[in-house]
Amino acid sequence: MAGGTGAIGRPLVRALAAAGHEITVFSRSEGRVAALGVPTAVPAVGDAFDTGSLRRAVDAAQPEVVVNQLTNLAQSANPLAVKRGFDTTSRLRREVAGTLVAAARSAGARRVVAQSISFAYRPGPGVRTEADPLWTDATGQIGQLTGSLAALESATLGDGDVEGVVLRYGSFYGPGTYFARDGLYTAMMAKRRLPIPGDGGGLFGLVHLDDAVSATVAALEGPTGIYNVVDDVPARASEWMPFVADLIGAKPPRTVPEAVARVGAGKFLAYLMCDQPAVSNQRARAELGWTPRYPDWHEGLPTVLRGS
Repeated sequence: MAGGTGAIGRPLVRALAAAGHEITVFSRSEGRVAALGVPTAVPAVGDAFDTGSLRRAVDAAQPEVVVNQLTNLAQSANPLAVKRGFDTTSRLRREVAGTLVAAARSAGARRVVAQSISFAYRPGPGVRTEADPLWTDATGQIGQLTGSLAALESATLGDGDVEGVVLRYGSFYGPGTYFARDGLYTAMMAKRRLPIPGDGGGLFGLVHLDDAVSATVAALEGPTGIYNVVDDVPARASEWMPFVADLIGAKPPRTVPEAVARVGAGKFLAYLMCDQPAVSNQRARAELGWTPRYPDWHEGLPTVLRGS
């Protein structure tokens, strides 16, 4: 697994170990792998952008499945940190996904499972399914994001010798995410620095980390292709934001004109808050046999933000 010490990587490694899998975790630090608390996890230390070390690690592991959970997103509202994390994550998707697939093929792996996202579909009415394309003709920051996702998905699905599965995860909530008690969104809302833009019409597909993990475990054996991994209830920004504020004991978020948000918050955040469409999880339910423990974020978010 590449990215095994990130927000989803940590619980995923533990779940796979508990299920009896042998796991090699590729990381920049052996200490980060040890901190997972999984004694059977084998560390493979290196830089994901170092093609040689990455390919050697996969070859040494001789895996049946390669899991790509590589991201480098900032847990900070500092614009420079956010941009650095965004740019590095885009590079990981563009430059490293193909290396992992090639390394998997060379090592004789049968399958690659890769992380994508469900919040990159073209805005507009209706519910998006896996048959809908990503918004790859967008310009600027959004185009950079969707272009890198398209590159990752193409690399993962395009090798005839290795099975490919792409998981378009929704917005995670749980430890280490933006929706954690100490996460970026909640920290900003505690200080009333995350206002509702306009009517807050963006429809978030939320997913509890535990449910994202169970979908990933199911994807090791299920049919190939693309799956949206979100809960059953699209979360309108104007609804989840005051809901979260109440859970953390913060004042209700302010409202600002949509035009102000588009200038001040950045195009991607404005897209999330104002424009992102609803997403269907029916393929994952039907073909992976996946049933989220928290099908409704109204039930799931309190378990994370209240601890009950």
